[in-house]
Amino acid sequence: MIDTFARRSWAIGVMATVIGFGGALLSALGITDVAHGTVARGVTLVVGALVARWLVTSGTDAWASFAARSIRDRWRRTVIDQLERPRAEGERGRRDVALAIDHAAAAPALVVVGASARTAALGFVIVWLAAGWLSAGIVIILLGVAIPLYQQAGRRSAALTDDYNQRRDVLERRQLEMLQHAPELRALGAVRYGADEIAAVSDAEHHAAIRAIRVALESSLVTEFLSGVSIGLVAMVVGFGLLRGTISLDRALVAVLITSELFGYVRRFGVEFHRRDDAAASIAILRRAPGVSHSTSGPLVAAQSLVTEASTSPITLEIHPGQRLLVTGPSGIGKTTFAHTLIGWRPVVSGSVTRREGVIAIVSPTSALFDGSLHENVTLGRVIPDAFVRARLDELGLTGPRFEDLSVPLLADGEGLSAGERVRLALARATLADPDLIIVDDIAGVLDDANRRRVAHLLQRLTASSVLELSVDNPLLDDVDQRIELGS
Repeated sequence: MIDTFARRSWAIGVMATVIGFGGALLSALGITDVAHGTVARGVTLVVGALVARWLVTSGTDAWASFAARSIRDRWRRTVIDQLERPRAEGERGRRDVALAIDHAAAAPALVVVGASARTAALGFVIVWLAAGWLSAGIVIILLGVAIPLYQQAGRRSAALTDDYNQRRDVLERRQLEMLQHAPELRALGAVRYGADEIAAVSDAEHHAAIRAIRVALESSLVTEFLSGVSIGLVAMVVGFGLLRGTISLDRALVAVLITSELFGYVRRFGVEFHRRDDAAASIAILRRAPGVSHSTSGPLVAAQSLVTEASTSPITLEIHPGQRLLVTGPSGIGKTTFAHTLIGWRPVVSGSVTRREGVIAIVSPTSALFDGSLHENVTLGRVIPDAFVRARLDELGLTGPRFEDLSVPLLADGEGLSAGERVRLALARATLADPDLIIVDDIAGVLDDANRRRVAHLLQRLTASSVLELSVDNPLLDDVDQRIELGS
């Protein structure tokens, strides 16, 4: 869709520039007629040029709005596919899906601007034919000076904007950290420390924003200055020509008006430098395929010569219904990245992954619990009888006063529960969802011996679900169909 809009936007941009130059020529002829006493025809020509410009501007704006709305609607329909992939650390601002959609929606309007600016090169020829080589040379030289300045300002603006976004993200994370640990800081008498930390990060973010605004204003001033100088010098040259009688009034007006028109397109192109980069980056993000294709039959997951972001060693495997697989390797070798790549949460570097449609559950020490009741955290809105929930919790050793009442509220992220209890609650939730595949990501280390046996027994008993366990050196599964050792 974006490619189709881009082609049409390019044609609209070319047409807008041609009509704009045509309007400048009509205006020059109309002003000349008024100066020579043919007022009615001159006014008609000027009004016609203004109406043509208004129609082109209105039509271009309407097209840009239509294209933006269509692109925005198209990507919003796939927003769930975008949100299911976790964001890379440090890329929160860049990977914000809603913001990326808005940036991508601006692409057709920016293509119009770019096409108009490139087509405006025809203005050199018109100025040369109307006023000679000196006027055309002035325009070329000043435009040649302006373009590198636009590019430099755009790069500086992009760098400063990135710096601002990073500092804003740091401020948000720091604020959340301080709020989360406020009771501890208060108990230690260190509330002032937290306030000073937030103030320092906030000042840094504020200064970064000021620097970005300053660069944008400097770029705008340079653009306006060079544009004004160019028009002024061309007007001076043709003015001397009028005094000497070497150029007619209509040709002099054509040179001045075309120069103004030309710099207007180029100026707008320069102003949109950063937005073009944002749109291109956003389109790349939205188009990025997870590298996973879907099938209706065959193994649940199949990887062929799969290389992930964390490992250069190709891996080939198939996970069939009911199978148990074990992936081992030292901490940091890329086990979690491998699993996330299998299910489409991370991009495939090379090779291929095919996944059959079905329910996949992931349980890890970082699995989230929510601010809601115990029952809500385990069922996630599914209709599951309380007896089934109670039985699964008992099977995992989640008994005692804290787990007797399913309506008892849990704090966000399971605060107040041990790491082992949080993991077993996440496993209860996963297994009650009747998943086709359960991925168990290195949870053995947070379980004591008794609970390790409970979890291992449950995983072996759920023969309807396949199990993929990731473990450093202490797996829960003993009897597995396939074992893969990363980094060997």
